[in-house]
Amino acid sequence: MELRQLVMFLNVINHGTFSEAAKRLFLSQPTLSVQIASLEKELGVMLFERQGKNVILTPAGEILKRYAIDMLGLRDLAVRELQQYKNAIAGTIRLYSSTVPADYILPSLISKFLELHPEVYIELLRSDSSAVWEKVLAYEADFGVVGTLRNHNSVEYVPLQGDEIVVIAPPTGKYANWPQTIDLATLQKEPLVLREVGSGTQRTFEDALIEHGFDLNNFTVRARLESVEATKTAVLGKVGLAVTSRLAVKHEIAAGKLLAFSVKGLNLRRKFYLIKQKRKVLPPAAKTFSEFILAHKQGE
Repeated sequence: MELRQLVMFLNVINHGTFSEAAKRLFLSQPTLSVQIASLEKELGVMLFERQGKNVILTPAGEILKRYAIDMLGLRDLAVRELQQYKNAIAGTIRLYSSTVPADYILPSLISKFLELHPEVYIELLRSDSSAVWEKVLAYEADFGVVGTLRNHNSVEYVPLQGDEIVVIAPPTGKYANWPQTIDLATLQKEPLVLREVGSGTQRTFEDALIEHGFDLNNFTVRARLESVEATKTAVLGKVGLAVTSRLAVKHEIAAGKLLAFSVKGLNLRRKFYLIKQKRKVLPPAAKTFSEFILAHKQGE
């Protein structure tokens, strides 16, 4: 039973004859008759009694009439609500982000967006870049923000903001006399605090080392920590130096609480990207928020 057959059925009732109903539906009378006969065959009952050119509903037809009106009414209601949904900026946005964007880029954007769209609820879930990719690939997020890219044909990405990985140290002792750029030989002599394996920051650092024929076996690693804040605390506690995002320590650098150094010869610049499944159709709120983020992206 198809909705179009129910439309034909109700038109026959409303107009009293097959010929008049066919005319109103822009169909030939034989086509309409075939469709009603097919409906009767599927349901196993007669819906009309034919009396010359006119038709009269059978008791079975009366039952179907009630349900047909309800079903087509629900169809119209669904269409109206979907039209409203198509234009409404409301509902929940589910967003996964790697640590640095989640802590230092997205919160201010979320605040501004919610001021403009108070009917929206945003769920920002923080993880490392590797886990964010998995969530996007599994359709568990409207979109994600990451610091590393993958070669995956089903995902589209747009550059969001530039960043630089720096070495951070406490502002005391010999570090206070270091130049703003140090070499790898100097860094090799220092104990290091690293981020977790799936971290985009960590991946950028290790890739840069590999380009110069180095790896972590050339360094003394004292700890691996799963957050930027824990890394900062470890550095201030003199556990070791750390590599982290300049965005994540800009306030501490400005306040003189931490020192930041570039590493000579290492390409430690990167970008953050907004990623989403190509086949995923974003709800209006999520689509508007992703466009808002890109419209407010900082210089690369």
